[in-house]
Amino acid sequence: MKKQGSFFVSALLPLFIFILLFGCERTDRYEESFFAMDTVITFTFYENKDDSSQLCLSLLTETESELTECGGYIITAKNDNTVVELNDTLASIVKKSLDVSYLSEGYYDITVAPLVSLWNIREAKAPPTEEEIKAVLELVGYGNISLEGNTLYLQKKGVGIDLGSAGKGAAGDILAEKLQKNGISSGIINLGGNVRVFGENPKNPEGKFIVGIKDPFGRSAIIGTVKVKDTNVITSGAYERFFVYENERYHHLLDPKTGYPSNNGLASVTVICKDGALADMLSTAMYVAGHEIAESMLEVLGAEHTDLAAVFVFDDGTVSFFNADMYEAEFE
Repeated sequence: MKKQGSFFVSALLPLFIFILLFGCERTDRYEESFFAMDTVITFTFYENKDDSSQLCLSLLTETESELTECGGYIITAKNDNTVVELNDTLASIVKKSLDVSYLSEGYYDITVAPLVSLWNIREAKAPPTEEEIKAVLELVGYGNISLEGNTLYLQKKGVGIDLGSAGKGAAGDILAEKLQKNGISSGIINLGGNVRVFGENPKNPEGKFIVGIKDPFGRSAIIGTVKVKDTNVITSGAYERFFVYENERYHHLLDPKTGYPSNNGLASVTVICKDGALADMLSTAMYVAGHEIAESMLEVLGAEHTDLAAVFVFDDGTVSFFNADMYEAEFE
């Protein structure tokens, strides 16, 4: 795997992912947005069938049900030695999360659920106290859970897993597969900034979709583009969800070691990978773990996932790539 050099980005913007793919002159273009999975999800494709809207809504409902079969995106032990039977999709997510937890040296931890609930970033007006954080950290640690087949074991009352760092990535893959089975040959699914493209882009001779990546600082347009096909482009950054208290910003990407929002010099991490759940996890894991550990993780995972690439934006405005050359990355 190759790493390209770093450089300074002079014009930066709020970090979302934009798709620069379809023209507007075709009348058979379908685009519609729905609110699901706690975000706005937009479908864009040609082949605008009479039942496109109903199909997308039906598939969304199916997929969300599959991902929340055990009661929601957070599963918490109500007693010691709680046992939960997972479906195949959820078991796969938990297994991957345990692998990523190990590779990230514990900076990624699916058992961060009690900490996420304590901070409650969406509604919080002030941070929790140090004593509250210390108490909750006793429940955080992937050693508190184990997985045997599809059976999840949670050792202590209050231990919980949070699927939020992988759910949208997994959903993108599931939805793309279901759309293709229903006769939609190509398009894009934007799950609140998590982007899944599938099939051939009819507006590009190479069949690729051009995905532009805006950056986290909110001062200009996109910082660059990548050209992708049948894959995910997923970004994590402190810009997504946060609150301000006494002139300090507290974001949602929590460090399971300290119990506080991560602060390690990264403004955002974008991951490109065909495995959406893995891409989603890695964007979070590498943001929290920091650049040095992130590169070690990419070296290990790249042996199995040869399509894996990443873009790092640092707090000082510099950008570095890992394997992004395979996606013809162009950055100003």
